[in-house]
Amino acid sequence: MRDGLLNLGSVTTIAEGDGFIFNSPVEFFQFHYGEPGDLEVVFSAALATDEAIAAFENGNKDLARQKWKSVDGDKLIHLWNLGITNSKLRGKKWADLEKSDFDGPIAKQVSESLAKKVYLRDDCICRYCDMPVFTRFKGSRIHQLIQAFPELTPGLRLVNGSLKGSGKNGAIKNVDYAKFLWSMAAPDHIVPRSHGGLTDMENLVTSCSGCNYSKGDLTLAQLGVQWPKPLL
Repeated sequence: MRDGLLNLGSVTTIAEGDGFIFNSPVEFFQFHYGEPGDLEVVFSAALATDEAIAAFENGNKDLARQKWKSVDGDKLIHLWNLGITNSKLRGKKWADLEKSDFDGPIAKQVSESLAKKVYLRDDCICRYCDMPVFTRFKGSRIHQLIQAFPELTPGLRLVNGSLKGSGKNGAIKNVDYAKFLWSMAAPDHIVPRSHGGLTDMENLVTSCSGCNYSKGDLTLAQLGVQWPKPLL
């Protein structure tokens, strides 16, 4: 895991500019719409989840359960909903850009097979904020915790290796996977498709759901967010 986790929440002022440079989209979003200390809670939860998986895979089920139980899903979903509510109340905080002059065909969405390649290349780490991320695909490492400790995620179950939730026909609600709502893996287009961004390995990075949601269809320039961290 990269050292960026140790720098969470830091914001660097541009010496000769008119804004801030944020380390990640989720940092931008929480700076404007969250509350002090929110990111520490989110990152600590992701780290505890990662440690729980590692402990389980090493045969230490007691430690795995302890770590997984320590992740406060209620708190995490509260922070998620609070940010969304505040964003509606406080309005947009990003820079306006001239309408993209891109008038070509919009690139296709990311397929599951391509997303898996992106996650594998990036070692399941968000390239924006360094958060460990977890997938819902068959065989996902986090499925081990869900299967071993079902009482800690009562809204989730595995059916033939696929994750199902409490919604209609097994749809997964945010409350079902609240423990890893922020750290769910998402393939993110660095340059948005609406700006001509391609759906290929060069323009895709692994993102946590927090960064993916925070960035939306905006460019990094609009958010004042640094370019994704290079692969190590």
